[in-house]
Amino acid sequence: MWRFLIPFLLSGSSLLAAEPVFDAIDYATPEKYLTAPASLGDQAMIKVQALKLKADTDQKTVSNVLDWMNASLKYQADLAYQWRNYDTVIGDGCYGGCADYAIACGVLLKSAGIPTVWVKTMDVPWIWTLKRGDAFQTWSGHVFLEVYLDGKWVLLDPGAKRVYLNYSPETRILPGNRFAYHKGNDPKTMIMSLQWEDWKLQTRAYFSKLDPRLLPVDTVASVVLGKTCFVIGNSPYYQRLTQLAQQQGLTVAKSFNTGYDTYLPLAKGHILYIATHEGQPTVPIATLEKYFPNASAGIKPGRITIEGTEILFIELPREISINEKRNQLEQERKQLEQRKAKLLAK
Repeated sequence: MWRFLIPFLLSGSSLLAAEPVFDAIDYATPEKYLTAPASLGDQAMIKVQALKLKADTDQKTVSNVLDWMNASLKYQADLAYQWRNYDTVIGDGCYGGCADYAIACGVLLKSAGIPTVWVKTMDVPWIWTLKRGDAFQTWSGHVFLEVYLDGKWVLLDPGAKRVYLNYSPETRILPGNRFAYHKGNDPKTMIMSLQWEDWKLQTRAYFSKLDPRLLPVDTVASVVLGKTCFVIGNSPYYQRLTQLAQQQGLTVAKSFNTGYDTYLPLAKGHILYIATHEGQPTVPIATLEKYFPNASAGIKPGRITIEGTEILFIELPREISINEKRNQLEQERKQLEQRKAKLLAK
């Protein structure tokens, strides 16, 4: 919910937003971040509500603000594409995503006496997808807050209602494998995803030229050396196949019984173990043969090789579950009682 996974739209904006800046915050002077720009809402109204939520401790104040927002606002995804400040969010009684939620939360915290900075991030896998030049259907990122609590700066994820206490503002990789790239005191001039077209232009331009040495390793652009094993089966059968593969000296890359369109292509060129019951594979045959034509010809012999992929169909008898066994015993008990009753009746 809190990540803005937003459908990809072609950008038609002609305005290129300002360059994001990561290191412009004066952390030694937290009082600079108590005032919010007028563009974020009616300051008098915000102050009235903030004072109602202010507590004896900073942490309790944050908790009160988040509890009040959670009770007052509903989620409405289609609102994530338009600029919305505190007045709009509270007036409508709903938020569209992490951006407008963080704006409303941030101004309340500032007015309650807690210095607050907005932090824009993008998910590391999304960044690598862009930098590889691969097609993508979503823009994936998040907005955090840096807040000054009890004499130190900490990280707040408003949507998750979680404060990260052991935090350094210099950290670039934030929870959820998200890369922090833009911090500021005015979300509107920073350009949030609420300003959809300008935000897309800014985001694409920034990450297209970002030094990749700042990012964690791209785990997608990797090559497995030698053949590995993929296992298809339900529990407890996939555990048995996994153990069997390991006994053969194989490394099991993935065991699965869903997501076939994702994992079957990855199995190409490797070894694929498939559990069968009375000759019926766990994976639907039509789905399997979409990636491995005529694979079903290997069910009876138990093995087939298709374009370098070795497929083993391993027959396993179905086990009676605990519930099935309990029901079976209960049925046998009832039958025994009925026999006894008949004998006594004679």
